[in-house]
Amino acid sequence: MEVDSIDGLGGGTGTDATQPPIPSSANDILATIHLKERCFERNISSFQLDAAIKFGTRTEGEIRNGMRCWKFNYEGITYVTNYDMNYGLTAYPDLCWGFDLEKVPITQEMKDAHIEATRLSDDLHSWDSHTVVVVDQSGSMRNTDASKSITRSDLVWLSLAVDCIGKRLRTGEATSKDFFSLVELGGDQKYLLRYQPMDWILYNSIIDFLRSHQPCGEGNYLPAIDKAQSLLSYNRSGKCALQLIFLSDGAPSDFKGNQDMCKYEACNRIAALACRFGSRLTVGGFAVGKGQFSTLEEMVKTAEEYNCQGFLMKASLRVEDLSSGFCQMSTLITDTKTTMTDFKTNSRRTFRDLIREPKSAIRVYIEDEALWKVYTNLPSSSANVVRTFFDKDKYRWTYRERTFESYSAVGIAVRDYIFGEGKERAVRRVREVNSRGQFIGTPLVGKETLFQEDLDPQDVRAFHKNFCKLQQLAQKYAVYFNRKLRSLPGIDRSKMPTIQFLDCWVMLFDKDDNERGAILVEKMLDHEKYMKWNTNGGYVRTETTCPGAAMSFSGQNGDYHFSLEDIPQAFSHFTYNASGRRFLVCDLQGVLDMKKSPPVFELTDPAIHYSEQTRRTDFGRTDKGENGIEQFFKTHTCSDLCRMVCRQWINGAEDDVIQYESIRGGQVVEEAVEKETLEEEKKSVKRVKFAL
Repeated sequence: MEVDSIDGLGGGTGTDATQPPIPSSANDILATIHLKERCFERNISSFQLDAAIKFGTRTEGEIRNGMRCWKFNYEGITYVTNYDMNYGLTAYPDLCWGFDLEKVPITQEMKDAHIEATRLSDDLHSWDSHTVVVVDQSGSMRNTDASKSITRSDLVWLSLAVDCIGKRLRTGEATSKDFFSLVELGGDQKYLLRYQPMDWILYNSIIDFLRSHQPCGEGNYLPAIDKAQSLLSYNRSGKCALQLIFLSDGAPSDFKGNQDMCKYEACNRIAALACRFGSRLTVGGFAVGKGQFSTLEEMVKTAEEYNCQGFLMKASLRVEDLSSGFCQMSTLITDTKTTMTDFKTNSRRTFRDLIREPKSAIRVYIEDEALWKVYTNLPSSSANVVRTFFDKDKYRWTYRERTFESYSAVGIAVRDYIFGEGKERAVRRVREVNSRGQFIGTPLVGKETLFQEDLDPQDVRAFHKNFCKLQQLAQKYAVYFNRKLRSLPGIDRSKMPTIQFLDCWVMLFDKDDNERGAILVEKMLDHEKYMKWNTNGGYVRTETTCPGAAMSFSGQNGDYHFSLEDIPQAFSHFTYNASGRRFLVCDLQGVLDMKKSPPVFELTDPAIHYSEQTRRTDFGRTDKGENGIEQFFKTHTCSDLCRMVCRQWINGAEDDVIQYESIRGGQVVEEAVEKETLEEEKKSVKRVKFAL
């Protein structure tokens, strides 16, 4: 970002008692390179400069280095010369020249509500959200290349007032329990607003900045980020959703000539914030103009590494683009607030105080690192590690003879930091260890609640019960779905991918504080290949970027055709039909393992929407009931595979004659799944006994 100040120019000292005569024309004044650059950037013509000299109002002033100057103002243009008026220094348009934004009339009722909201702000637990905006006010924000020939600064203030605040107040997305702070990037690098309730008084305050705040100076990122960090850290309550927004028109001016150093320092500061707040924090960047935005882009990516929600609006100078960007940011903060709301009580849940590590670090395992807590069943340890499984059919916890997956394991190591977050749970790394403290076996993950209210010291496994039950039910239907896939006429079974949900169990252990700990454990999936095929909110993946996406399958006679990406979507549709339209399994996420034969969709953390409202809480907070089912089918497009798996295929003799019949009320599926599940359990018991 450029600086709008001049150093070391020649000219008179301005010490004479007599003022220098006014030139007859702008042509009599030598135009500096700086002036020419600013006139080009701000669409100021030589005719406008000439008019300012001939007809404008002259006032004495001082530029940033203390040098005295003259300012000629005429019809929205200010022309600045040195004191002797023989050098033209710079020129810029007046604030909101050619347009204005009306303030909202403030009634006494509004004033009383504002005073009450300010008084209640001392109760930090009452805050619903806190938005911190860092707005660029460096000299280049005076450029008049924004839409309708307004300055970049005017564009930013206009969008902040109308879209960030006004629109949210009108729709009810923001109330006086949502707070707003404003930091200046450039200029005097100061706090402009701190902890103001979102209301129409705040809206009018932003209009005041539009009318009076003059961009100048350098655009240093680091002081502004430090101030934003201080503001966001003020409310330590886990009930408050957080948002950090940067509006900038170019590269930072810190460490001039060393942008890599500035990028490194800025990203480190963002990482310090993101590791504390995770998914509770949304970090957004608005690239205003056509400058260099690699630092801003890296800052958003860094936040995403720690599971923050990230948003970056590519370079634009259009009011419509900023409006759309603020609309998306508003949606993100609303989603966070919704996630934090307990729908049973309509109260705000509290995020636990957890520290995060970046996703990129999870491939590095150092056994003697202090960030691992080790719990073993060695005689020298009192951890008392136990592995338990939840049986959804018997609805009770069961135990198996082997405590660990690996035969030589004597305990588990649990990472202090989490690296992943969903809507309900946090994810950290877990490894099994042998008697020498070495990591052995397959890398594992441990899952636990994100929210303080879900912790139950009386029953540490209570939170995990629902997830075990849900994942087992999803796997039950995956077994029958796979049979349906394999029975399709003309299909090569060795190439047809199958659906599989991970097996999960709960590890119990005594912690150092003598409390009993519990963590749900399952196999770790490759996070670089991890993706979602659909969500519990209606999103259906349409991209074809997963490995093997080009694979397609067709019948022998060309009577059906479907792609690899159609399989997870067809599974969700299938569960609705197969359950007698009682529920639908969605939020399908995991990895596609193409190394196995046949390939396998390894999935975890599904959601189930149950259509009977009286029992919708059976599947947890991600269960949206009939609403969720409707959202899925609004965005779901049936493929040939959907139509095929909603039939019951019966393999004939060796001539591969195929017949089909409709499933009635899901009974065929239920009976078949129950029978196959029972057979698999019998085989599993035999395998365990043989292994022992």
